[in-house]
Amino acid sequence: MDRHIPGPPRGRRRRTGRLTLWLTAVLVLLGGCAIRLDVPPDPVPSPDAAEQVRQDAAIASAQLAELAGLASAPDEETSALVAGIGTSAQAQLEALGGVWRAPARPENPSPSVPGLDVPDDARPADVLTALVDSAATAREAVAEPAVDGDLAALLSGIVVQREAAAATLAEMLDLDPGLADPAPQMPATVTEAAAGLCRTLDALAYAGETIAARSTGDARARAAAQAISDRDLAEQVAVAAGLDGTSDDPREVSYAVGDLQADMAAWRADLMPGWLAQIPSADPEDRLGLLDHARAAARVAPPDLSQPFPGQG
Repeated sequence: MDRHIPGPPRGRRRRTGRLTLWLTAVLVLLGGCAIRLDVPPDPVPSPDAAEQVRQDAAIASAQLAELAGLASAPDEETSALVAGIGTSAQAQLEALGGVWRAPARPENPSPSVPGLDVPDDARPADVLTALVDSAATAREAVAEPAVDGDLAALLSGIVVQREAAAATLAEMLDLDPGLADPAPQMPATVTEAAAGLCRTLDALAYAGETIAARSTGDARARAAAQAISDRDLAEQVAVAAGLDGTSDDPREVSYAVGDLQADMAAWRADLMPGWLAQIPSADPEDRLGLLDHARAAARVAPPDLSQPFPGQG
């Protein structure tokens, strides 16, 4: 006797059919996109010269931030300064784009970043060393041809801020920071935006001449010598910017001066931002000379250490 064997319910047949069609479509798409699930991932790309500079600066910033967070300071004043150094280092790290970490691979599921280790028993002296060393490395990197203007500007701000922080911390710890002396050089050309810098230098020269005229002895000689130096540098800037002898030359015969010392202090503080502003558009070989002008200006008028990038907005 024939016996009829029932098939699956009609609803199940529809679902099975849809599932088969869906799997077939996925396989076709994977094949069309040349995606292979049985091959290793692409190799990690090698960084170019600019990325290596950026990564090194980011690692140094991360190290400094962690050191500052771990360092045990001997008093509240030093502790506050070290904490501020850590805060600035963290902001600098973020501005640099953070530390790049290699993606996980089957052979290395948890890749680490070389150079990020810091001692658990960090001291303020370790923070000082990190400040000086990282500033020196960033200064040299500013002149790298592969580094573009934007990165050069970031690195220059880091140099100025960390050197100023190192000088202040070293004084608190009664240590020599060991900072290299600036070696300012004037490029053959600067942008017309240097007009403000030119005027500030010329105004300083006028104020210095006024002080010399009101002084005697060594005070007179010092003021006169500084006025000559400022006047000469203003002339160099005017020539390099193509302003000398033109209607756009910002220098004046005289300047309105109220409180001589206060006015001069304000003008001195304007010099460091003026020099830094020229770095992004400068040729790589000219950047160090400009940065060292900014470093020298910061030695005379130390920047606000609460600003991660002093003089850059």
